[in-house]
Amino acid sequence: MLEQYKYAFIKGWALFRNSLKYSIPSILTLGTILFLYFAVYTVNSSVAKAVGNVTDSRLIRVFIDDEVDAKEVKAGINRLKIEGETVYFDREAAKERVLEIAPNAENLKELPEELFPRFFEIKTLSDSDTDTAVVSASEKLSRIDGVTSVESGRKQNEKMQKIKGISGMFVFVLTLLTGLSCVFILFNNIRLSLYKHHRAIMVYTLVGATRQFITLPYVVSSKFEATFAFLFAWLLNKLFTGFAGAYILKDSFFVLTPPGFWHNLFFYVILMTLSALAAIFSVVTFLMKQKSINEI
Repeated sequence: MLEQYKYAFIKGWALFRNSLKYSIPSILTLGTILFLYFAVYTVNSSVAKAVGNVTDSRLIRVFIDDEVDAKEVKAGINRLKIEGETVYFDREAAKERVLEIAPNAENLKELPEELFPRFFEIKTLSDSDTDTAVVSASEKLSRIDGVTSVESGRKQNEKMQKIKGISGMFVFVLTLLTGLSCVFILFNNIRLSLYKHHRAIMVYTLVGATRQFITLPYVVSSKFEATFAFLFAWLLNKLFTGFAGAYILKDSFFVLTPPGFWHNLFFYVILMTLSALAAIFSVVTFLMKQKSINEI
């Protein structure tokens, strides 16, 4: 058994190496498709992380009018007896708070403090009924004199969850399309190699070679092709995230984070599985038509 797999590896590498000049276009095409998928996945996951960092379902922000005395608003908040911690932010503190939430937003540092609104930040207790407490407190806070608007992390989370849901569906559909594209490209490339070596395959079948003996080298060759395409896509995505972080998103709180080691390993295993299935299907369907090929 070990000798059989050793032969398959050596023969598969030879098949890949000998047809490399024909495989380069498919490797580049497959790598480009994978890069586009990685780029979309990177942006989508980075957005999800950014949303998680700036939203808190237990948080309420009470924005107050420029002319109102903050002490009067604070007294109104105290009368409501909301269970939680209340902190007041004047314009200077509000600017610092924004920069704390978005540490990479360098452009905000240049804005004058007068452009930042004054507000109270209330964090309800974690052991309370969060949804009920936040909704009830937000309605009462909005009726206090001098309050211009009330924003709760719960409402922001609800909006963001809908966006994330739509984004997740898009990534799921994109995953299916990417997988199908990978299978189609690998299938066609293996099929071209089979037609190129059809005489040798006919000899194998005539001397009684098993289907596994013929199939395994092409499975290995397909895995080599998929591996090089994966490395090409991974490198492009690293360059993309590095360039975007250094130039496009330099002054933004949004940070692109490419997939980590375990995510990349998961994607690679899936790609290896698809490449093996594509090669097996290509060889099996080719051998089923062997009779018509022998007549050529």
